[in-house]
Amino acid sequence: MTHPDRGSREERSLAPARTLFPDCIASDAGLGFIIGGTGGSMFHFLKALRSSPSGRRLVGGAQAVRANAPRLAGTWTGLFVAFSAVDSAMYSARGKDDPWNRIVAFACMRGLHHRRKGFKAAVRSALVGAVFWGLVEVSLIGMDADGADPHRKNLKNRCPLPASCSDGDPARAAQ
Repeated sequence: MTHPDRGSREERSLAPARTLFPDCIASDAGLGFIIGGTGGSMFHFLKALRSSPSGRRLVGGAQAVRANAPRLAGTWTGLFVAFSAVDSAMYSARGKDDPWNRIVAFACMRGLHHRRKGFKAAVRSALVGAVFWGLVEVSLIGMDADGADPHRKNLKNRCPLPASCSDGDPARAAQ
């Protein structure tokens, strides 16, 4: 879910380009369906496998998957679509991609997911989501190749071989 912003530096060009608005919704909906269906299938199969009687464990697991996995797949699809829609709206409104777009999108997604529990619960869930996704974004920024290795910038300015330096100075290449 990342895309380069309009004034991006050359180092950022290695990031995957963002899928445009209508296509990103369909792509994220499919991703949410796959993640929700797979995770829901595994969770409910293992839960029923453990709680079924000893002669009927596999049958109980299969029945639990048939009953619960489609519901979880649909729920995750809705969550991914809400996240993607708010993220795309923030990108088009602000004109740049930065962590704030995804923080607001995750907060809105959590608030929409918990809206049936009441306004207070939805706001509380949105704030928890914003704090959580803010921590995720901070950790992603920390793991970024440019931010994680302060010596990397010095390596870009070094000549790989003394003969390849433009001024031919071997002392510059040894820096």
